[in-house]
Amino acid sequence: MCVYGYHYWQVLDPLQLVGGVAYDHITFPENFRVAPISDAEQTLDKVSPKAGFILTPFKGSTVRFAYTRSVGGASLDQSLQIEPSQVAGFIQTYRSIIPESVAGPNAGAEFETFGLSLEQSLPTGTYLGLVGQILNSDVHRTVGSFDYDLLTGLPATPSGLKEKLDYEEHSIVATVNQLVGNGWSLGARYGLTEAELIDDFPSARNPLINVNFFAPHQKTRSWLHNTDLFVIYNHPSGFFAEFDALWYKQTNESNTTSLRGDDFWQFNSFLGYRTPGRKLSVTLGILNLTDQNYQLNPLTLYNDLPRGRTTAIRLLLNF
Repeated sequence: MCVYGYHYWQVLDPLQLVGGVAYDHITFPENFRVAPISDAEQTLDKVSPKAGFILTPFKGSTVRFAYTRSVGGASLDQSLQIEPSQVAGFIQTYRSIIPESVAGPNAGAEFETFGLSLEQSLPTGTYLGLVGQILNSDVHRTVGSFDYDLLTGLPATPSGLKEKLDYEEHSIVATVNQLVGNGWSLGARYGLTEAELIDDFPSARNPLINVNFFAPHQKTRSWLHNTDLFVIYNHPSGFFAEFDALWYKQTNESNTTSLRGDDFWQFNSFLGYRTPGRKLSVTLGILNLTDQNYQLNPLTLYNDLPRGRTTAIRLLLNF
């Protein structure tokens, strides 16, 4: 069950305030993903405040801020939300903030987000942007396990281990875009993301038990630098071309086994044609021109990149 309310208040012509609150009551199976599964249920009640503003202090300037708390669903409900998906232009509804390729899917995850954006357009055809975000997520879940008594030697019995996941992500993105003449545009984007995940099994912290393949407390941190440089040309006849240069650099550290990072470039080129009114668009692209593979830790999210030279064809029809 979810009950929510939002109010948008145009205080002054350049200032809009956003406020809201949501109440979630979720009941879901305690463990239905990691065998041995359990027939027990878990209930989560949460009151989540929302607040934000949009300020346009000068011509071409926009300042946006948002703070939100929310709760994820369980199973299919993770991908369905009925309340507004954003506050002041910042996303507040997530299937999962913790990358599922690291921690797997979760039910009843709690989210907290902070976002601040500064945007400026200049008469010279220059567009500047600076965005900072903090994303937090806490998950309390039970994973299947077996209890075995070494003294009695009786068969192992199905059980469960309480697990706590604590994830925090800090990111900053700076963009510069420039229009040149009638058909050219240049742009640069730089992003830095720091992500930390603490994975803790409180009941398994027994100094007398030493299992090489299981660590009851893991702390992993990752930093990812990303730069995107591009140039685009649009001809009045409808032909267009684009060239992208992408740079990624990642470093990782962990109190258990740390994944090595990576440092690489990828280059993409595109050539296409649009009919008048954009009813039809055809694009031919060659991705990863230098056939550069990579190894990145999924703890810091990134766009999926081709691992080898790839030809891409796109056809768009608009009715």
